[in-house]
Amino acid sequence: MSGPKAAYEAARPYLDMMGTGSSYVGEGELARIAKICHNVFLGVVIQNLCEITVLAEKAGMPRHAFLDFLNKSVMGSMFTRYKTPALVNLDFHVTFTPKLLRKDLDLGLDAGREFGVPMPLTSITRDLLQQMIGQGMTEEDFSTLLLVQAKNSGLDIKPENLQVSDGLG
Repeated sequence: MSGPKAAYEAARPYLDMMGTGSSYVGEGELARIAKICHNVFLGVVIQNLCEITVLAEKAGMPRHAFLDFLNKSVMGSMFTRYKTPALVNLDFHVTFTPKLLRKDLDLGLDAGREFGVPMPLTSITRDLLQQMIGQGMTEEDFSTLLLVQAKNSGLDIKPENLQVSDGLG
């Protein structure tokens, strides 16, 4: 939340009841920047997660085994665990579309230009996402980047049809 600190402090007990807590990021519209930064990170992370998952599989490792390893490492996160069932079983129920992610990456790149922050990884991720959209993949879940990465790597990817945890239960 951003805006007047006193307003945040008054609302904080109620905000904290709705989730895992709340964060105050500063005055004005800084909450908008925090959200943009969050979604830029989401885009770069899912692209890299798809790249390394395809690399592991192309080297001969089952996706479920690699993602289990990753999720148990220091690099595992709530997000990597949450996306594991989709990446293992290719069950891409829509949570966030490529078009919406592209919009957020564009907002992040605009903010980078405004504040003089180079964002080369975001720019590359945006280009890869645009290729996906250009191929007609516009209303799927953004994690279908895995399919694009597999195709670009010459990998015929198949569902593993395994029960794997999403880390939420």
